[in-house]
Amino acid sequence: MQVVTGKEMRRIDEVTINRYVAGITLMERAGQRIFEVICREFDPVEELTVSIFLGRGNNAGDGLVVARLLLEKSARVHLHYLHEPKDFSPDAFKNYSKLSNYRRQKMVAENFLYLADWEQKVAKSLEESDIIVDALLGTGIAKPVKESYAAVIKVMNDGLVPIVAVDMPSGVHADTGEIMGTAVDADLTVTLGLIKIGALFYPGRAFVGDLIVGDIGIPPEVIEAEGISVHLLDIEQAFADLPGHQMTAHKFSRGSLLIIAGSRRYAGAAFLASVSALRTGCGIVYLAGPESIRSSIQSAAPEIIFVSQPETASGSIAFSALENVLEEVRFDAIAIGPGLTTEGETVRLVQELVARCPTPVLIDADGINAFEGAYQKLMALAKDREVIVSPHSGELKRLTGTEIPESPPTERIDRLRSLIEGTDMTLVHKGAPTIVVHPNGHAYVNACGHPGQATAGSGDVLTGAIAGFLAQGCGPARAARAGVYLHSHAADIASFDVGERGMIAGDCMDALGSALREVEMGEW
Repeated sequence: MQVVTGKEMRRIDEVTINRYVAGITLMERAGQRIFEVICREFDPVEELTVSIFLGRGNNAGDGLVVARLLLEKSARVHLHYLHEPKDFSPDAFKNYSKLSNYRRQKMVAENFLYLADWEQKVAKSLEESDIIVDALLGTGIAKPVKESYAAVIKVMNDGLVPIVAVDMPSGVHADTGEIMGTAVDADLTVTLGLIKIGALFYPGRAFVGDLIVGDIGIPPEVIEAEGISVHLLDIEQAFADLPGHQMTAHKFSRGSLLIIAGSRRYAGAAFLASVSALRTGCGIVYLAGPESIRSSIQSAAPEIIFVSQPETASGSIAFSALENVLEEVRFDAIAIGPGLTTEGETVRLVQELVARCPTPVLIDADGINAFEGAYQKLMALAKDREVIVSPHSGELKRLTGTEIPESPPTERIDRLRSLIEGTDMTLVHKGAPTIVVHPNGHAYVNACGHPGQATAGSGDVLTGAIAGFLAQGCGPARAARAGVYLHSHAADIASFDVGERGMIAGDCMDALGSALREVEMGEW
């Protein structure tokens, strides 16, 4: 599923209307999709009382279509106008006119919010309402919300009634996710045509609620001509990225992974990454770590094959492990970094391993820190090598010397693209949300995730998830996407079981199997 800016969506709508479908037809389709969602989520529709708040543009027109469809199903509808109907856009006014019979028969209640003393009437309507439909502003807002709209939005938010937003919650910037002074706090948003990027980034993401895409029949060739390169990383995409296994598979055909991780101080990182890789379906995982953590790892996870390495006085892997690591085991991919520390010998080991490794490699955590001040060296290594690098913002700044802005989203994505230009590197920028950027310039924004993932060891679980798929032959692009989604979906499952505040990285690791099962079963 492509993700667009408001400007891109407007161009797509314009081309569609000029060449394929009349605007009034698109509006009818939009209203139909919203109506269908209401019927599905709030059944039985004939028992509903719905308050619809209307601006004056095409967003209001969508809301008026919803009103007509609800009335046809015998629902009770209250319309709240912020402008005189004569100020509606042409297509919105056509849909206003289609309600004339319902108005004559007094089957629809109307409140005119551009007149004085509207608050008491609206308050009474909301007391009777089961749902609010936000058809005020949609994607068009570029300036702070006007005072008249802000007053209405406050009443809507204070109404303690579920809110369904049309396209975007009013007051959320479609391109940036910025709150333009105030915004409707929706429980559900039906975005029309394609997802707007502002719905996926904070703070706007927190106002969107559940996000549902309403297909309004935009011709595929119109979308293709726009050259959209930002996509949603959702369960459907993750399913497409999963590796396949034959019924005759054995452990080596399901992928052999070597993880270089751990130190006396950070044995847990090595454990979390290794078990997480196994949970993705990887056939066999070797863990190369210092001898001092062998017993703790093998007692905690006997499924892991521990490959003991010489260590420094402080308990990190020594540089003398280099030849052992590359020659002792057979592997299809390598992951390097969790819990290694940045001791001098270990840093040298990491750089030499990445340079000499013949297989796809994932670099994370202290593997990334080992290249601090040496990003050009890493870029040179990645010019003809399959490399995944998965930093959070702090690690990325240390690695590249560049601070990536969290907002606006398009700038964040463009800056990430520039960092890997001319290489074969896939960049996983961990954050809220996590973004996966590929060498071809395409970027995927993760649909899942929550603050419960902000806990020690969570990144190590992600390392294992991505590396497990990399070893199974997915290639960097598919492995990164599948690993990122599976990790966040597992976190959603874990938070449901133990609560977002109380979950730890191990809960996420334990939920990977359940998350993978749900993805495989196509539960979307």
